[in-house]
Amino acid sequence: MKTLIEDLFEVSKMSSGNIELHRERIDLTQLLQQAIGEHKESFEKANLDLRVTLPEKSLYAFVDGQKWWRVIDNLIGNALKYSLEGTRVYVALKKVGSIAELSVKNISNYELGDNVEELTERFKRADESRHTEGSGLGLAIAQSIVDLHHGKMVINVDGDLFKVVVTVEAE
Repeated sequence: MKTLIEDLFEVSKMSSGNIELHRERIDLTQLLQQAIGEHKESFEKANLDLRVTLPEKSLYAFVDGQKWWRVIDNLIGNALKYSLEGTRVYVALKKVGSIAELSVKNISNYELGDNVEELTERFKRADESRHTEGSGLGLAIAQSIVDLHHGKMVINVDGDLFKVVVTVEAE
C-alpha cells in the first residue's frame, strides 16, 4: 500500500508538471551499468539471459540523474518481472545522431494484446490477473519522467515481443 501511495503521488506530481528537475551532466552509460549490476543476480535467479550492448565511449545527457535512474530501473525491472523464463532480455544504449537511445526488449510471459497505449496508463497491467508486487504505475512513471525531459518513450509489441525505446537529447 505504501508503494502504491508513493508511486501515485509521484506520477500525479509529474503529470501536473509540479516537480522540479535537477538537471546535470550525467553519464548514461555508467548509470545503465549500475542499474544492470543491481539486477544481474535477479536475472540469473529468474533464468533470464541478460544481453547488454553499451557504447564504447561514455554517453552524456543533461538530465535529472535520480529521475533518469527511475526510468532505467523501471524498464529493467519490468523486463525482469514479465519475461518468459529461459529467454533473453536485450538492453542497449547507443547514440543516434544527437540522441541517446535506450532500448529494452524481452519476450513476455503472457499475451500482451494489441493496445500498446494502455500499457502506460496508470494502474494498467498487461496481465490483468497478476497479483504480484508493483503498483501498476511503472511505465506511467517512466513516461512522465521522459516527457519532463522532452524525450520520447515508444513501446512496440509484436506478438509476445515487448520493446520499449527511450530517447533523450545527448551531449
